[in-house]
Amino acid sequence: MKKAFLTFLLFLMLTQAFSQSTGNIKGSITDNSKAPLELVNIILYKTNFSATTNNKGQYSINNIPAGNYQVIISHIGYKSVKQHILVKNNDTTEFSYTLQAGVIKISAVEVQGERGVGSIKALPEIGGTNIYSGKKNEVVLVDSVNADIAQNKARDVFAKVPGITSWELDGSGTQTSVAARGLSPHRSWEFNVNQNGYNVNNDLYGYPEAMYNPPLEAVQQIELIRGSAALQYGPQFGGMLNYVIKQPDTTKSLSIETEQTYGSFNTSNSFASVGGKKGKLTFYAFFNYRSSDGWRLNSNYNFLNAYASLHYKPTAKIDIGLEYSRENYMQKFAGGLTDAMFAADPRQSTRSRNYFNPIINLPALLFNYAINNKTLLNVKAYTFFGQRNMVIASPGLATNADTISKATGSYAPREINRDFYNSYTVDARMIKKYDLLGHESALSGGLKYSNAATNRKQNGEGSTGTNFDLTQTGNYGIALLFKTINYGAFLENLFRITDRLSVTPGIRYDNLKSTLNGTEYKVYKNFNPVSLSTSRNIVLGGIGAQYKITESINIYGNYSQAYRPILYANLIIGSSTAVIDPNLKDASGHNADIGVRGGVKKILNFDLSVFELKYNNRIGNITLTDGNGKPYTYTTNAGNALTKGVEAFVEVHLLNFNTEDTNSDLSIFSSYAYNHARYLNGKAGVVNLTGKTLEDVPQFVSRSGINGSVHNLSATFYYSYVGGSWSDANNTAATKTSPNIGYVPRYHVADFALGYKFSDKYNIRIGINNLTDNKYFTRRTETLVYLGNGILPGDGRSCYVTLGAKF
Repeated sequence: MKKAFLTFLLFLMLTQAFSQSTGNIKGSITDNSKAPLELVNIILYKTNFSATTNNKGQYSINNIPAGNYQVIISHIGYKSVKQHILVKNNDTTEFSYTLQAGVIKISAVEVQGERGVGSIKALPEIGGTNIYSGKKNEVVLVDSVNADIAQNKARDVFAKVPGITSWELDGSGTQTSVAARGLSPHRSWEFNVNQNGYNVNNDLYGYPEAMYNPPLEAVQQIELIRGSAALQYGPQFGGMLNYVIKQPDTTKSLSIETEQTYGSFNTSNSFASVGGKKGKLTFYAFFNYRSSDGWRLNSNYNFLNAYASLHYKPTAKIDIGLEYSRENYMQKFAGGLTDAMFAADPRQSTRSRNYFNPIINLPALLFNYAINNKTLLNVKAYTFFGQRNMVIASPGLATNADTISKATGSYAPREINRDFYNSYTVDARMIKKYDLLGHESALSGGLKYSNAATNRKQNGEGSTGTNFDLTQTGNYGIALLFKTINYGAFLENLFRITDRLSVTPGIRYDNLKSTLNGTEYKVYKNFNPVSLSTSRNIVLGGIGAQYKITESINIYGNYSQAYRPILYANLIIGSSTAVIDPNLKDASGHNADIGVRGGVKKILNFDLSVFELKYNNRIGNITLTDGNGKPYTYTTNAGNALTKGVEAFVEVHLLNFNTEDTNSDLSIFSSYAYNHARYLNGKAGVVNLTGKTLEDVPQFVSRSGINGSVHNLSATFYYSYVGGSWSDANNTAATKTSPNIGYVPRYHVADFALGYKFSDKYNIRIGINNLTDNKYFTRRTETLVYLGNGILPGDGRSCYVTLGAKF
């Protein structure tokens, strides 16, 4: 893949050398006193060409096909103008203008997006203090997604992002579990999960599971950067996933939005938000409460999420913000099933006393300072504190029902597991744009400090009751304190070689210090002290490139190293049939991709790429047999793994070939990923993993659909078809006594959504999930005690209706 990337760079340079000549426009914009005007917008009408003036009032637009155009010039406080201009081949047209001051009275403007139309785009080359040029990325515009966002239906929300695999533990949407490129989707832990640019997990390097998920009604967009994000955000193989919360309507002092959803199985979801602007203050807050009985027996839940933000702008260049998020939910887990039980009735459950209860608080202080029009400083200081509580009864096979004992007249005591989290982080970033050889380049750098602690208490004896109860007697079998201190720094520089070609090298350094102290037992009540301390220095490098074929189409490529330390979960036995290798090592490797993306007018939107992900010392679960012939799960560095594949997305708007009718649309989309994921080597006991398929990796992920809209009415049909995968590293078939391992068969599922807007204030959306009521599952549990061993079924058919209003 390295040779391929170098060949790609050479191709870009040769393409630039022999590219066809085009025309350019440049000039300056001034006011009546001939003073230069900064941040004036210059747009070529009905094209994708545009520019903004610098602090000298200058602008330029390059590589424009020859022809006649209309130029629109606009700036706040000045009268907009429209002028004709001729662009000639191999020539630069000088066009300068003096704007006239004017007072423009406008009514409140609401920017609306039709659901299902234009719901995916790419990030700009530079956004804030971040460089995205040359990186594989997608932006999901949530307001334009016509789907069941009330229950965070990931398979539809990410339907236009090729390669995203989703684990469906249940239909609640309380836990979003997604991944790509042969990585594990478990609570999205291979991604660096952010909200508004800051982490939403307690410890990125020791416990990266993202239990916090904002309600999608409050999310403006979801940003994804594949593995190349390891340099800017931290050494995660998956990359970065960022939830961007909506901004308030600043044309009003107060605006209100509400959505009420009702659905099958007594599902009820209430969302309400307020926002506005008063002087130099802007504010936004939301509250979300959701409850349901669940599709399966013993799967009821109630979910609460709240958020508030207050931003103050003392000057036009400074923004100071305070944000606070809270999540608290209680959920019953119905437990896993054996293959025979799933075939007979996937809705059944033999666990009625298992509970899961996270409580998460996330305050953040944000500071943005535009030092000048070329230099921006961003500082984030945030903390994560909370707890995760589990009450577990009979974590074994579902065939061993949790019943009342005839001898005692009561249930058996349950197990109590509790985690307490406390972390704080300071992250400072700066970007500096500068001129180099006649082109604007940019240097981005950052420093990060984090201090995270997880206090884990497990295997405590609980009550014999049926309700959620954390009453515990005696000592915990496991009482451990994990701490991670991280110092990090990164640098990336976007070099614009020409107007079309840019190259972005980067480097990251992390110092990690991890400690573990406490007690645990290997035999019941035989307590052993535990103490561990490690320190690591990690240096990662990478390089990306991007070449503009046109203003709307570009070729991109990237090679970035990645790293994943041993996680806390890898150090603790999760079930009675699990064994952990005492000599676990950290994992390392790289991500690489080459692709072409863009659009043709408003007709075609596409992104086609090939990728390679190398994962050395990948930690995996291997099924072995003990001396008595009983199988057990052995967690170890399974071996070096390599995933190669294709990621492709295409969307065609069929009604826009002859005209761009804004009142109607008919589009077809398809996203497809092929994964060839294999172990290059690896051996545990007599088990040889060479050539085995990586666990939890479907061979293909295909999601497609059709969307139609006429005026205020829109309808969307989704179809997902996902290939099969194995649940352990040595691809072991399931048995009656080991349903936690085995094959996850390929499955398909269809969803439908219909939406209608009444004027600008009201809307209604109805939908059906799993339209054909297919029986399927996406995961077998291995070592997660609270879920129970075996198959976790996907939800059957369900319906919902959403009523919304804005004031």
